[in-house]
Amino acid sequence: MSTSTTDVLDGEKALRHRITVLSRSLREVTAVEHLQKPRYVGYDTVRDADGTTYGRKKAILMSGGCSVPTCTMCPFTNYNNFGLHGANADGLRGQVVTMLDRTDDEPDYDMLALYNDGSFFARREVPADVQVDIARRAAATGVRRLVVESLPQFVTTETLVPFVDALGDVQLEVGIGLQSADRLVRETLVNTRVTRESFEAAVALMQAHNVLPKVYLMIGPPFLTEAEAVTDVIDSTAYVASLGVAGVTLCPTRLAPNTVAWWLYQRGHYYAPNLWAVVDAVRGAHTKAAVRVACINMRGTDFDSVYPDSCERCANPIVDGLVAYSVSGAPADLPTSCECRRTTTPVALDHEHILARTVATLDACEAIA
Repeated sequence: MSTSTTDVLDGEKALRHRITVLSRSLREVTAVEHLQKPRYVGYDTVRDADGTTYGRKKAILMSGGCSVPTCTMCPFTNYNNFGLHGANADGLRGQVVTMLDRTDDEPDYDMLALYNDGSFFARREVPADVQVDIARRAAATGVRRLVVESLPQFVTTETLVPFVDALGDVQLEVGIGLQSADRLVRETLVNTRVTRESFEAAVALMQAHNVLPKVYLMIGPPFLTEAEAVTDVIDSTAYVASLGVAGVTLCPTRLAPNTVAWWLYQRGHYYAPNLWAVVDAVRGAHTKAAVRVACINMRGTDFDSVYPDSCERCANPIVDGLVAYSVSGAPADLPTSCECRRTTTPVALDHEHILARTVATLDACEAIA
């Protein structure tokens, strides 16, 4: 007999609490305070949903970390001053001032992406006066577009409007990690504090103020099969497009220490998605909206993590193809074959089945622990 909807929702609530407790228990406070300088600065080319390409300078500021670090896969508390320091106004402002000083030998760029390992519009993380000061300083550089990230609940009239006003003619783009349009996947398996209501309100507010939403979706959340993950990406992309958002950024999951994803991996109950599943997800999503793939760490060289992989013959060519596709938007740039190639056929997301399987997985892993 099928479980009732009420029982499924009650099961989700209990499971969400269980995963939240586990996720928080695995986080580690940094042992040594990192210096107040960006932990990453890099340059690349990105494609807009309308096909326009931009030279981008991307910086990840050293911060006190996310104020709601519950997500099952997020590794960023490993790399910032998580747990030791909250918002360091002078430190954040000083990093931006130094980073914006153009040098003669740096590549030209007209897009600036400033990330803080959390929510830029959360005033516990970036104080209001620092937000506005950063906007003014970015505008003075002459860039055409500024990109920041935030959970949607922090994107409000009170935070967004003063920032947009301070930017003047600079186009603002705000990244939001929706991760999945599916409630169970997003709020329980990924364990993010993003509801559909908060996401849609933030998108509507941004659209009303000519701010571009940049929506991130996961490929391969914990507890899903690869077939379910491909379905989730395709359906989520269609949902985002239905809100008038022209494009999405797909993020293949990597496994990093101090996360639930890593904890499951160590116990043999979760693996990073196969690169061919990533290709299948991209091909399926491509028909719904403009798609980029977040490939910055796909080669597995800059963090202590386990990355999506395939066989030794095709792994690097697949990553090269995903990078090329993210700039061109042309499916012809995606790889098509290898002896190891397996096609992932999307399957429906059965909440009752996924819920039971996730509970069983956690029980099995706790028995091993």
